[in-house]
Amino acid sequence: MKIFDGYQRAGEREKLLAEQVTNLQLSKPLVVRAILFSEDAGSVLYTGLKREAADRLGIIYETDEFSLNDFTELVVSAIKKADDDEAVTGIIVQKPSRAVWQRVTGETSYDSYKDWWLSLTSEIDLEKDVDGLHPDQKVILPATCKAVLYILAEALGGGPDKIALANHKVIIIGKSDLLGNPLYRELKKQGAQVELLGKKELSARMETGEKLLDATVIVSATGERGLITGDMISEGVVLIDVGEPHGDVDRLTVGEKPSFITPVPGGVGPMTVVSLMENVVDMLQYPPSNNL
Repeated sequence: MKIFDGYQRAGEREKLLAEQVTNLQLSKPLVVRAILFSEDAGSVLYTGLKREAADRLGIIYETDEFSLNDFTELVVSAIKKADDDEAVTGIIVQKPSRAVWQRVTGETSYDSYKDWWLSLTSEIDLEKDVDGLHPDQKVILPATCKAVLYILAEALGGGPDKIALANHKVIIIGKSDLLGNPLYRELKKQGAQVELLGKKELSARMETGEKLLDATVIVSATGERGLITGDMISEGVVLIDVGEPHGDVDRLTVGEKPSFITPVPGGVGPMTVVSLMENVVDMLQYPPSNNL
């Protein structure tokens, strides 16, 4: 079983990116403006890691911090201000977990959470949408999705844009707009046999005994600790664990069954950070409007 070392791979990619930034000989610095909600510990942690990576690359990483109880109009105003600021290269809104959002706001409806998030991301200028969050974004992939594509290319062969997917069945668990949905679309575009599961679909598979035994590749991003257990998977499966802050995979019961696995922490997380930094540089060189 190969355990993917995200820290090492991210370090290698960051080194190449640093050379790229130097070679660009920029007349003004790259600037990322991040919108952050202080109650979400995961967002605070990842913002710190992104700022550290940006510092190493000479990218300015600014944050506007809000409470989840702040008026939506206040946050939208900050996004629009960044849209209009010519010094800002890219804008990111750190998405709080639904559980944290519900606990802080007192709202229980998933639709309310979804509508609130859409009201923010739809205000991001497509030319500055560095994490592929805008609902109309067709060019820039979210950093987590990009990270998983790189890891799948290492596990299966090929490159992120053309992974060796022949004879593989990919199951993605979790229908988020940051990973599940864009990854599904990208893998379908590459010709993969791929299935996207939410809670209901996974429950149905568990009830029939089908579980995840037909998958040769599993990407799980639910945040439900220990969701994937050894009895659910086949021998030799590729397991990409995107759960946070704790992994979706129960490492104790899956044992040596996988042929390839990403640890939590130290797997997808570091790759996501460097993927975001790559998006910043790519947006400068290849603006989304040039590719429409």
